Amino acid sequence: MEERIYTINLRKAISKAPRWEKSKKSIAVVRNFLKRHMKGDEVKIGKSITEEIWNKGSQNPPRSIRIHAIQTEEDEKKIIKAELLGVPFPAEKEKKKEVKEEEKTKEEAKKGGTKTEEKPKEEAKKEEKT
Repeated sequence: MEERIYTINLRKAISKAPRWEKSKKSIAVVRNFLKRHMKGDEVKIGKSITEEIWNKGSQNPPRSIRIHAIQTEEDEKKIIKAELLGVPFPAEKEKKKEVKEEEKTKEEAKKGGTKTEEKPKEEAKKEEKT
């Protein structure tokens, strides 16, 4: 796991883009910058970065932005997660999946136990009828 802090200058991208697409172009610049500098396969830009860039609308994004990026490996892919500097990263969802798998195994064990209990009850009912 690799962590880095970058200051990305968006001024060139802003000056070259049409007036109504400046914020959209700024997001693309951030994504390409992180891919190039951290050598990752996939970039996930956090909500805080998007809100900061689009804060003043599509025509007035900030000239520069400070970003905290973390690179992790999942399924042999290098994934880069980025947030504004000072904003904590959201909790990972992988832990929940592991807990769900454990619950499923417990439920299967319970189901297996209930089936064996039901069979003797049915046999007892048949004996009462005869």
